[in-house]
This record gives sequence, C-alpha cells and structure tokens, in this order.
Amino acid sequence: MASPGGSSALGLEAMLPVRAGTATRGLGSSLLLFVDEADAFLRKRATEKISEDLRATLNAFLHRTGQHSNKFMLVLASNQPEQFDWAINDRIDEMVNFKLPELEERERLVRMYFDKHILKPATEGKRRLKLAQFDYGKKCSEIAKLTEGMSGREISQLAVAWQNRKVGLDSPSAPQAAAYASEDGTLTEAMIDARVADAVQQHKQKMEWLKAEGMEPGKSQPLPLTLGKGE
Repeated sequence: MASPGGSSALGLEAMLPVRAGTATRGLGSSLLLFVDEADAFLRKRATEKISEDLRATLNAFLHRTGQHSNKFMLVLASNQPEQFDWAINDRIDEMVNFKLPELEERERLVRMYFDKHILKPATEGKRRLKLAQFDYGKKCSEIAKLTEGMSGREISQLAVAWQNRKVGLDSPSAPQAAAYASEDGTLTEAMIDARVADAVQQHKQKMEWLKAEGMEPGKSQPLPLTLGKGE
C-alpha cells in the first residue's frame, strides 16, 4: 500500500513502491499494490502545473506499467479521477464506482458506529461514558434519514463526535465541551440530536463549496480505479 500525497516533495523517491512492485514481475511471487489518493501524482501533464520531479515520477510510472503481467496488479483510489493523465486512463482495465450509501446502508453504518463508539464504551471496561435512556434503535433510524448524501466517513466522524463532544442546549449547533468532561459524563439524546444537526449543516456547506468549484456533489466521493496488469 502506498500514499502519494507527498510525492511532489519526495520527487523520484515517490516511485520506490512502484519500482519495487514492478521488479517482482520477473520473479516467482505475485504482488497487489494499492495506491491511495493516486491523482496526487498521476494528474494530466498537458494541462496541470506540475513540478519537474513530479513529471519525471509520472513518466517513470508510465514506463513501468506499460505491459500486462499476471504477477502484478495495481489498484488506484481517487476522489477526482478526472484529473488522471490520459495515459493512465488508457492503462485502466476495470473501474469500480463506490456510490454514496443509501438509506438502508446508512442505517447499518449508524448502528455499527453507535455500538462501537457509544454503547460499548458505556457498557464495557471502565465505563467512562454514561448513556441516557432513550430508544437507541429508533434514534439510529432517524439519524439515517437525516444524513442523506453523507459518505461513510462523515457518518463515522459523526459517531466519534457524539463520544467526544457535549453540545450546549442553548445553542444546538455549537459544540461546548467533551462529553467525557461533562459534569456526570452522560451523553443525552439532546446532545446527539444537536450534533447531528451540526453535521448536516456542515455537509451542506461542503456541498456549496463543491458547487462553487464547478463540481457535481454526487461525484465528489471516492472512485477507486483498478489498474489491473493481469491477463
């Protein structure tokens, strides 16, 4: 697994994982190399302003991935695949689009994270977090409906926020203090509702920013691209 986010600063050293991976093509072993945020260094050479080191890195990458092999597969993940150089697109064998979670999927996510970040800390171990009594299942269903358009990551961050933040009742959208640091360490339904409202508002703001940049919000989520070099 490799993350090229710092490829611009690393220069040619950013190609080390790919060089090491493609070197196995002549050996008996097989390799699957996953590159996250691949658009950070595989962007268009003709239209994007990129450094000479980054251009050299991309050229080296293209040189080493030009032939098929049944012993080497490269998987690229990107939020903005439209930034890929056309030579990269030409090398892609399969594309897999991970869409935003639908209602049923969101409810499963909410329940899973509620159990992980709230119920277990409140019922297991040192029990540093206390949870007020309310219908947890019904609340998870309500939250799933309110979080339409959110990604799995946003829902996960929301659950962590329930655990780490206490929201003042006088200001439903303003986080005031950590839930663990509250007077009795109790997380209430009102705190959860306030944090959900805050997260929904933040999500809307993010979508407005995307629209201002000319991007379609529905296409702003991760679109992992499989660059399969296998026969």
